[in-house]
Amino acid sequence: MIRHPLSWGVWSIAALAAAFIDRNPYMQALLLLVVINVYLPYQGRRRVGTWQLGIALAVVPIIFSAALSRFGRHVLFTLPPIPVIGGRWTLDAVAFGASTGLALLLTVAVFAVLQTTTRSADVVAILPRPLYRAGTTVALALAFAPKTLTAFQAIREARQLRGQRTGWRSAPGLLLPLLLTTLERALQYGESLDARGFGSGRRSRYRPLNWTPADLLVVIASLAAIVALAWLPAAPYNPYTDLVPALPNPDRLLAVGLLAVPAVTASFYRVDHAPHHA
Repeated sequence: MIRHPLSWGVWSIAALAAAFIDRNPYMQALLLLVVINVYLPYQGRRRVGTWQLGIALAVVPIIFSAALSRFGRHVLFTLPPIPVIGGRWTLDAVAFGASTGLALLLTVAVFAVLQTTTRSADVVAILPRPLYRAGTTVALALAFAPKTLTAFQAIREARQLRGQRTGWRSAPGLLLPLLLTTLERALQYGESLDARGFGSGRRSRYRPLNWTPADLLVVIASLAAIVALAWLPAAPYNPYTDLVPALPNPDRLLAVGLLAVPAVTASFYRVDHAPHHA
């Protein structure tokens, strides 16, 4: 299994580069298949919300492109001269929006993998000493956002159980308890950092982050994929000139296939440890 956060960071950069450098639908479909296969072995609790966000972001460009663009030769239907949406709706515009939406879905999927496989504490631990305190502060600030939203929902549900208003007009009444809850959580964070001796001396690590052969293999494969995608000629895709995409170069398919190394190593890990779970 891949454990080191730097390995996942390099892999994420390579996957994002593949998502934006090459907009060929065949390449995008292969990359999405690779990312899903990397995500499945490492998932803990299912993050349905992340994938719902990705699908929503993928649908939005399709709708906007189909509704606002009047270019293309393959007409689906024609609406009366209605402002904004009136006129020809073309399959070319839908294909262009689908290509853009798939790139956004790939971006969300890559960050979902990174969020699932990497702990913020491990990322902070590998920062250089001058950036350690700043990294810890940023990590705590990012952790506050979802917890603040959870506290807001809890306060809103409590008011609803008491029979009080929960609409937008009740927002000013929610600010004070939300502020007090946030300040109390901030004090708890400060006390826990003080109890751990944060900033008092040289930092130590309870669990050292060691490099494994699988980590090194992922880094090498990801760097090779980045070099190959930047060096090899891409197969450009413009649905307004040619609706059917051209077949990509086999070398570029192999470069995207290199990003499946984490999934391959995870499958070997499951096979090696299967007798121990019997």
